[in-house]
Amino acid sequence: MNRRSIVVVLMVVIIRWIFDCWLLMLKACCEAVIVLNTFNPKFTEFELAFRFFFLICAIVTTCLFTKSMRRFSILDWSLEQRWMIFLLIFLVFYNDPFYPLTFLVDSSFPSILDGVLQATFLCTLLLFWLSVYHGIRQNVRRFIPFYLPKIILVSFLWIFSVVLSSVRIGQEFRDPMYNMTIDIRQFTTFRIIFYIVGIVYILYLLFLIIRAFGELRNMPYFDVRLKFTTLLMLCVVSISIIITTLRFGSGIIEENFVPELASRYKNSVEFLSFYSLINLYLYTMAYVYSPAKNAAVDSLFRDNPTFSMINDSDEEVVYGSDHEVSRLTSIER
Repeated sequence: MNRRSIVVVLMVVIIRWIFDCWLLMLKACCEAVIVLNTFNPKFTEFELAFRFFFLICAIVTTCLFTKSMRRFSILDWSLEQRWMIFLLIFLVFYNDPFYPLTFLVDSSFPSILDGVLQATFLCTLLLFWLSVYHGIRQNVRRFIPFYLPKIILVSFLWIFSVVLSSVRIGQEFRDPMYNMTIDIRQFTTFRIIFYIVGIVYILYLLFLIIRAFGELRNMPYFDVRLKFTTLLMLCVVSISIIITTLRFGSGIIEENFVPELASRYKNSVEFLSFYSLINLYLYTMAYVYSPAKNAAVDSLFRDNPTFSMINDSDEEVVYGSDHEVSRLTSIER
C-alpha cells in the first residue's frame, strides 16, 4: 500500500468519525419525544354516564335542601346554611351540564367552559372555608372588611387557573403539536405567582383555624360546628392530596401542573375518585346542615344548644331573639 492509499484511508476514517460525532450530538440535542393521545370510547361513555348521574344528584340535593330551608326566614339561617345554597348551585355547574357539547361541537369552547366551571367551584369552596372559620367568630360580616380581602385572594387563584387552562386547551385544539412549557416562556412567572398565592392562602386558613379553636373551643355549640367542619375538610384535603400525588407524581413541580388541574383525566379511576369525593362532600354537608323535621318545634324550645341551634342565626345564639321571647310568652299564656 502506497502513501496515497494510506492518506485516503485516514481521510475516510476521519470523515466517518466526524460524521458519527455530529450524528450523536444531533441526536442528543434534538431528540424528539412524540406523545400520542388517544381517547377510549368506553371511557367516554363511562365519563358521560357518571357526569350525568352526579348532575342529577346535585340538582335533586339542591332542590331538597332549598325546600327544607324555605320554612325558615333567611335571618334564622346559620352561616354554613347560607353558604350551602351557593355551593350546591355551583356544584350543579361543576358537574357541567354542557359537557356533551365537547363531543358534538367542533370547537374548543365546551372544553374551556368545563375548565372554567371546575375552577370556579373549587375557588368558591376555598372561599367558603375562609369565610366559615373567620365568620364563626363574628356576628357582623360587612362586605368590604370581611369578604373583599378573601375574594381578592381567591380571585388570583381563579384567574391564573382559568387563564392557563384556557390558553392550553385553545392552543392544543388549533395545534396538536403545541407544548405550553416550550411555547410560552412567561408561564414560569405565572406558576411562581400561583404558588405564592397558594401558600398565602394556606397560611391564612391555618391562622383562622387556630384562632377559631383558641377562642371558641369552650363553647359547646360552636365547638361542634368547628370540629365537624374541620374534620370533613381534613378528609377532603387529605384524599385530594393523595389523588393529586398519584395522578401527577413528580410532575407537581413541573410547569404544566397548573393547567393540568382543570384538564382531561387520564383514566376512569382519576375521574371517578375526584368527582365522587367532591360530590359526596357537598351531599354530606347538605344533609348535616339541613334542618330536622321537628326543627319548627325546636325553634320554640331550644333546650339542647348542640343540636337545635343549627337552625339559629349566629346573632340569636349569642344575644337571643326578641321574636323568640314573644312567642314563648304567648305560649305560656
